Amino acid sequence: MRLPNLSRFFPVPKYIEPSILGLDISDRSLKFAELVLKDGHLELEKFGSRVIPEGLIKSGEIINKDALIEYLKSNLGEFEGREIALSLPEEKVFVALVTMPPMPGANVHEALELQLEEHIPLAAADAIFDFELVPQSADSKDHLDVILVAMPKKLIEDYRNIVRAIGLRPYVFEMETQALVRSIVPKDEEGTVMIMDFGRTRTSFAIVSGGMIRFTSTVSVAGESLDASLAKVFNVDLFSAERLKKERGFVRTKENQEVFNALLPVVSAVKEEVFRHLIFWQNHAQHAHYSKSEISKLYLCGGESNLTGLSEYLSYDLKLPVEIANPWVNITSFDKYIPAINANESLSYATALGLALRSSKFL
Repeated sequence: MRLPNLSRFFPVPKYIEPSILGLDISDRSLKFAELVLKDGHLELEKFGSRVIPEGLIKSGEIINKDALIEYLKSNLGEFEGREIALSLPEEKVFVALVTMPPMPGANVHEALELQLEEHIPLAAADAIFDFELVPQSADSKDHLDVILVAMPKKLIEDYRNIVRAIGLRPYVFEMETQALVRSIVPKDEEGTVMIMDFGRTRTSFAIVSGGMIRFTSTVSVAGESLDASLAKVFNVDLFSAERLKKERGFVRTKENQEVFNALLPVVSAVKEEVFRHLIFWQNHAQHAHYSKSEISKLYLCGGESNLTGLSEYLSYDLKLPVEIANPWVNITSFDKYIPAINANESLSYATALGLALRSSKFL
């Protein structure tokens, strides 16, 4: 679900556009990916990642505009003039299920604008929003269920100005979850699933039902917390702690007990967040979710989801199938093409790949 209201900032070109560059910018990392059509299937043309210096972006907000522009120019100069699909920070996006009286679809936007502040902590004048109608069932003929997505107008304008300043042309802006769903949730998935994007500085959750994003949230417990715990227990620097995490993993063996114990408080906190979201969904799933309300699976993505033993631990404790996501599931079959990124590394590129898929000729 893109945000059509942004088209006044980013009009879709009238000509047949080339493939677009998917650009995923977070507080401490930059990732990009480009897909091209070759011999009837999609292939990865370009990809890359960079570490963004601390202090340029914090919790999704641009803190040092000039320094960020210089950094991006030096790292994305080869793409000057290209069209991009850019992710907007998940922690700044608001998603709500709104129940409305029956009305023509053409009137929904105006009706939502009048009641916007009842559902999100933003004034209507300060927000850009979009909506998607939930398909009606036999139990919902007397009302409309609408998925509302909103974000601060200033945030969008800040990112728009940044990418234009470095010579890039915005094709579309999306919240990260939209790109993730496009990348990792199989197109034929009609049930309800949860996505956990376990990153370095934050962890994001999304619940997707019938192909529609119903709920999102973000917490600060993340990969940095794992490294900090190991660094404290073993009295080593963060670089050594991260290496220890990757080499030893979250595996409960006699030889690895000390590492396991150091990681356990953080992993347990992540598990409790998953559980909290499961309970929230079960207790708040309304009539709109009748036949598809039970979450059937948890998809893990993000660079920290590579932690050995994590998926098994979550599945055992939550009594829920947990699957390491495949960011290529809607892009290509490995029988046709083997990407240059290995499976583990692909997990950190899931958002960038989903953004690259946003090109209209790939949809």
